[in-house]
Amino acid sequence: MTPLSLLSRPLSELLALPLPEQFPGLRAGSARFDGPGGTLTHVAVRDAITAYLGGEHVANDHGAFPASQYSTRVAEWAAERFRALIAAEDGEVVFGANMTTLTSTFLHGLAEHIGPGDELVVTELDHEANVAPWRALAAARGATVRVARMTEGGALPVESVREQLGDRTRWVAVTAASNALGTVPDLPGICAAAHAVGARVYADGVQIVAHRPVEVSAWGCDAFVTSPYKWYGAHCGALWLSDSVAAEVRVPGQTPSAGDRPGERLALGTTNFEAVLGAGVAAEVLMGWDRKQLADTELDLTEGLVTGLTADPRVTLLGPAAGAERSGVVTFQVAGRSAESVAEDLARAGVSVWHGTFYASSAMRAVSPAEPDAVRAGISAYTTAEDVARLVDAVHSLGD
Repeated sequence: MTPLSLLSRPLSELLALPLPEQFPGLRAGSARFDGPGGTLTHVAVRDAITAYLGGEHVANDHGAFPASQYSTRVAEWAAERFRALIAAEDGEVVFGANMTTLTSTFLHGLAEHIGPGDELVVTELDHEANVAPWRALAAARGATVRVARMTEGGALPVESVREQLGDRTRWVAVTAASNALGTVPDLPGICAAAHAVGARVYADGVQIVAHRPVEVSAWGCDAFVTSPYKWYGAHCGALWLSDSVAAEVRVPGQTPSAGDRPGERLALGTTNFEAVLGAGVAAEVLMGWDRKQLADTELDLTEGLVTGLTADPRVTLLGPAAGAERSGVVTFQVAGRSAESVAEDLARAGVSVWHGTFYASSAMRAVSPAEPDAVRAGISAYTTAEDVARLVDAVHSLGD
């Protein structure tokens, strides 16, 4: 019995439905642009988790009895499907609570390899979850943190990272796509620059997986972390480590058991099997879609949203300019209105957006020093042209 057999209908049948019908969380009269903070769950993910929790297979793993053996297979299957989704040629997969927790645990396991004089590079563009833990590691180990700066337009050129590299650089922590601005850096170029000085790259892929095909091996990533609930799965995190990195990390004080895979040294506590199952099913969903067609559709919707919003002279777009590559995140401000009040008025109009600095205050202050708070709208697989029109009309109708 494979995990996909938990579905009430074959996955191929579910994927043949019109995209909006694949998301039972959608409701008439509302437009969901809150995907950057967490997408709606795909129907296949919901069905698989419901069947798992409601059936006979709920058990901890590595036991001799059938239910336990099934949970073991679920975790192994989900890891294999995640590797396939991100095109990893090798490596270990660790599942955890979320990206933030996994990053902190990983750096705890990496600590003994960092010492005085070593340098770690972070970027101004990144979410705080990919900056603060590296600063904490540096402070604890006597290392130095260097910061790659953004341009005023919200870009992160490879040269900005290269300028911070040196022969003491050990790791570069960088996002594959900004959660706050939608900026998509040249990750392969950054990896190549880091490797040229003997450094490794830890990539935050939380915002890229839902919107672009990922190729961690081809890009040159040494570690890649993401959160399946940002790409139609359940609430958990997934961390991929190259074989060489996985072999080095170990939580201090932990004594590995015989036969442990290197990556299991970072898997602390009992696995959330239902969420891990959901991650594997979400990976299957993404690989079952025509990713190029979906990316093209999202690009068209994003450009339509940018064009529609900027037709209002009160609206200022933050981040990449119209026509520039972005991940489906559109961030803007409305003159004379606070971001919070705009979000509240849009909510009353049936439009869900986020407001604030999105745990990326450095990035927001870089593009808007005087007022970093903004409104963020995200394009998802279930976004329609009608949704975009609804958001644009609601913004244009805002009072002063």
